[in-house]
Formats: sequence, C-alpha cells, structure tokens
Amino acid sequence: MRIIAGSAKGHALKVPRDVSRPTTDRVRESLFGILAGVLDSAKVLDLFAGSGALGIEALSRGAASCTFVEQNRGAVKVIEENLKKTGLGTVNGQGKVLCREVTAHLKGETMAYDLIFADPPYADGLTDAARDLLALKGWENYLTEGGFLILEREAMGDLAEPLGLELLQQRDYGRSRIAIYQRAKELS
Repeated sequence: MRIIAGSAKGHALKVPRDVSRPTTDRVRESLFGILAGVLDSAKVLDLFAGSGALGIEALSRGAASCTFVEQNRGAVKVIEENLKKTGLGTVNGQGKVLCREVTAHLKGETMAYDLIFADPPYADGLTDAARDLLALKGWENYLTEGGFLILEREAMGDLAEPLGLELLQQRDYGRSRIAIYQRAKELS
C-alpha cells in the first residue's frame, strides 16, 4: 500500500499483521477525489486507524493535523513508523497517535474536527462497530459545523442515520461501502 498523492506520494506504508482489511488504494483514490476541496488545513481524526493510511493520505494532501486513534498496540507502533517514514509525524507535530478504544476516546474528546475517518471492524454477527459508532450521541461536538464523517463499513445492510448528521452519499466498492455524512450547518 502506498500514499497516492501529495507531499508523501509514493511512500510505501507498512500494514500491521492484525489489520486484515486495509482500505485499498482504489477506494482511497476515489474517496480523496471526492474530498479534494475540504482537505486543505483540515483538522482530521482517524478512528480505528489500523495502518494510518487514511490520516496519512490526508496529511500528505494538505491537512493541518491528524489524530490517530487505535486500540491495538502493534498497529499503533506501525502508525508511528509510517508517520516517521513519510516525515508527516514530525512536521509541526502534525500526526498524533493515541492507543485508546474509540468510544472511550470520543466520550472524552474536547476538540471538533473538520474530517473524521472511521474504519471499524466489520460486523461479525455478535457486534457491529459501525452501528455502535453511529449510535453515539455528540456528533455535533466531534465535528465542526459543516464537517464530514467518512465511514467505511461492510456493503451489506443499512444503518440508522446518526443524530445531527446528513448522509450525503454512499458508494460500494466490492465488499466495502463508503458513507459520507456531513454535520448540518447551523442557521443564523
């Protein structure tokens, strides 16, 4: 897996052994084509970060900062290595990696982000991390006005729309579905 565009274009990324389903280059290329106008100087949060590919791609394309949240210690180490390798973690502290469970992190989050990536594990019949994530209250606190939540999940089934967010579009790529939500802009 490589960075597709921007200042770190072409850098190969390491993928942790425990991450069995990194976002493919094709999906990332399509997704970042859609997001091209919102990346410049954006504050990004990468949840269930895995290899950090989504957040690192955003940094490479001009995002101001990215906080990576991943609970697997091996994956956290890989994200740190990928940031160091691309040089994006050291530039003005652009990349910050936290070893935390996502829900616990969000419940204590005090910063609002312009862009949140979430790539939770697919539903296994017992748990559905994407459904649980969307059911959280407080998206109006996690996203800036007009901010975006990008959720990658299994293409099968539908999810309830999260409170305070509007589904703009969703696209299927084989077994994966990318859903793009936006926080509503408040009327003055």
